[in-house]
Amino acid sequence: MVSQTVMWTVDSAMVGHVGKTELAAVGLGGLLVWTIYSFFVGLSYSVSTYVAQSYGARKLTWCGAYLWHGLYIGLVSGAIIIFIRYFNSWTVDLLGPAPEVKDLCVSYAGIRMLSAPFFIFQYTFSNFFRGLGDTKTPMKVMILANCANIVLDYFLIFGNGPFPTMGVAGAAWATFIANVLSAVAFASITFSGLFRSEYNTTCGWRLNKTHLVELLKIGMPIGLHYFLDIGSFLIFSAYVGRMGTEQLAANQIVIQVLALSFMPCHGFSVAATTLMGQYIGAGRHDLAKKSAYATLRLGIFYSGFIGMTYVLLPVFLVKIFNDDPLVVFYGKRLIYLAAVFQLFDAVQMISAGALRGAGDTKTPMILALGGGWFLFLPMSFVFGTVLAGGVVGAWGGATLYVVFLGIAMFLWLKKERWKGIKLVKVESSPEPGQTQNSSNQAQR
Repeated sequence: MVSQTVMWTVDSAMVGHVGKTELAAVGLGGLLVWTIYSFFVGLSYSVSTYVAQSYGARKLTWCGAYLWHGLYIGLVSGAIIIFIRYFNSWTVDLLGPAPEVKDLCVSYAGIRMLSAPFFIFQYTFSNFFRGLGDTKTPMKVMILANCANIVLDYFLIFGNGPFPTMGVAGAAWATFIANVLSAVAFASITFSGLFRSEYNTTCGWRLNKTHLVELLKIGMPIGLHYFLDIGSFLIFSAYVGRMGTEQLAANQIVIQVLALSFMPCHGFSVAATTLMGQYIGAGRHDLAKKSAYATLRLGIFYSGFIGMTYVLLPVFLVKIFNDDPLVVFYGKRLIYLAAVFQLFDAVQMISAGALRGAGDTKTPMILALGGGWFLFLPMSFVFGTVLAGGVVGAWGGATLYVVFLGIAMFLWLKKERWKGIKLVKVESSPEPGQTQNSSNQAQR
């Protein structure tokens, strides 16, 4: 997840030095793309839940079958996204950015969305490996893709070497190529060697209605959760964009800086999903609970460290992306709020990840709906416009919302209602050592 943060940071930093208008366009365009992707990415996370529980129950051949059905869902998802891209201009009009931002935003989003099938495949493969407890393979593939993205950014954004200067479009094409590369790399690994023989990755392609329904039943609430969460941030960014280009650029910088905490803590969330799923599949609810709380402690410790960095180096962090005085003025104040925001965001992400591993995907969706659309957006408007707090007031409302969401998600995890959910039938519990060494076995 850190490697993905590096990709986003380099993209934004390079485009930000082209100009603040370009930075604002990439920020809004990136949020538009993520909002559209979010539902379909959420669907792919059901693969991780079922693979983890099948692995814990020692039903290894089911793992490949769930992967294939996840890929089928991903193929349809990618086709839908490519169709949706034809409405980008109309959608961006609704968001109401400045005219100079709009055209660049539509161009950036349109190019990015052409790679949608490969992007969804990438997530589906990643969730398959993480369900097995193998987090190293996704890490290696993403580092490869990100290195390619950084090199392509250098040549395509600024027109270095034999390439023309493409600016925002160059950043989009670099990401397009990186997504294709990562999907191909994942496929070549998955359908060969150990994974082919032990997890049935080449023979599980036959369509099974039961597997498809199972993945959709668990995945739909995750997809809606992600869509509602990121969609509320898209509306929020559109609201901020109406305050001015400098405010929108500062907003994008803070979102980018938050990725320093968000993506690694998302990694902890993935760990919670995997361990909860594997231990529950093995019939060890006691170890599932311990793994959830251990992961939460790690996430809070990491977020606390990052928060101190935000407080100590706000101006430095803003100037990495853009040194316009007004952008720095707003960005510095927003980063102070981000220090609090990211701590509670870590708590809600990891708690939601643990709940997903147990099969409870509806509760995070309900909390995202209630919090995002009935607290986050109204409070941001009240603090930003009614109380005349501007972009700083709007982010104050966003921070209060995340504090609520983090506390609510943790309290629901603590209730332990997830213990009553049964996804994969346990035929026999493995030896304790077998469960504890599950990740090593998958990687070997």
